[in-house]
Order: sequence, then structure tokens, then C-alpha cells
Amino acid sequence: MYLSLLIMEKISLYYFNLGKPTFGRGENLKLFLVDAGLEHDYIRFNRETEWPEMREEIIKDGYYAGSAPYIKMGNKIVGRTVPAMRYISVKLGNKYHGSTDEKNYLLDVVSDMTNDWFESIKKLYLGNEEEKTRHIEVITPNWLKKFDNYYSCYQDGPYLLGNKITYPDFLVYHLLDDDQCLQRLDEYPKLKVFVEAFEERPNIKEYLISLK
Repeated sequence: MYLSLLIMEKISLYYFNLGKPTFGRGENLKLFLVDAGLEHDYIRFNRETEWPEMREEIIKDGYYAGSAPYIKMGNKIVGRTVPAMRYISVKLGNKYHGSTDEKNYLLDVVSDMTNDWFESIKKLYLGNEEEKTRHIEVITPNWLKKFDNYYSCYQDGPYLLGNKITYPDFLVYHLLDDDQCLQRLDEYPKLKVFVEAFEERPNIKEYLISLK
């Protein structure tokens, strides 16, 4: 029932064109929609020339956050990366949520931590050489250790909650990509197993191949 309701609505994902196709927060939602099997358009736009007018329009339409990425579902605008993922998961019958309050608390903690990690990654791309070096040698390993520990909480599968994928898994995978860590996980076995499993999910695998 939930899936059929979403399929009936036209879904469009909007995000900046940042050069590298997968860079930035929009890719979290792209991976999420792909895995869920929800057909959608991915509309990229220029931040300097197109975004100001688009931002005014979505604010007029009631999306007062005025930020990207955002998703249009029929006449509804759903924005902010993590809330949008939670919203769609609920519409899909809590498909990407946990089954208990305790599990959902863990999802909240990890998804909240990904915001801090994302902010730190900006030094890798916008910082001076000293800041970039410190990020690679100090900051990133610190994050990897923390998340490797969280991925050790459930031993029965590769994802944060064991054998069930949930919305923070998409955030963590994409941060590993943005932080250029996908090939640097030998010292973080839980994250390495997670990445291998994530990339083998049928819809994700097909999508990643299409990027090459």
C-alpha cells in the first residue's frame, strides 16, 4: 500500500551540480531512492545562477528551510536530507527504520553524528594544505574508529542494525565516499564489510556501475 502510493506520485530530487556527480548531500537521497526502487528524476542545477530564483520559489511554496537537496513528490516538497529519508521510510511502512525504540535511538545517534562528520570534510576540499593533512591523518581516522565501533553493535549482519539496512547506512556509505575512504578501510573491518555488502545490493550495484 505504502509503496503504491509513492509510485503514483512523480518524484524529483533536486541538488546542486558540484562537478563530481556523487559529491555532496544529494547523493544520500539518490542512493536511498535507488535502493528503494522508487523511480525519480535527478535534477541538478547551478548554485550561482539558478539556485537563487529556485530558492525563492520553494520558500513561497512553503518549504521555509529553503535548502538543497530537496524532493518534490507530487505537489509536496520534502527537504533536509535526514528528515526526508525518515519521511520516505515511514511512507514505505518504516522500511528503513528499526523495530524498537532502542534501535531507532541508535539510528538517531548515528545519523546525527554524520552531520558533524560532513562538516569536518569541508576542510579536505576547502582548507589549506596543513588543514587537509590534519584531516587525512587525524580527523578522518577518528571518525572511522567511532563508526567502526557503532557497526560492531549488532554482529548478525553487515549493516548498522545487523542484517537490516536502515537510513543511516546510506549516510555513512556516502560519507566514506566523500571523505575518500572507500579504499582505506583495512584497519576498520566492520566498515569494510559494510561497504562490500552495501555495494552488492542489486539496485545499488547497478547504479554504481552506471557511474563508471
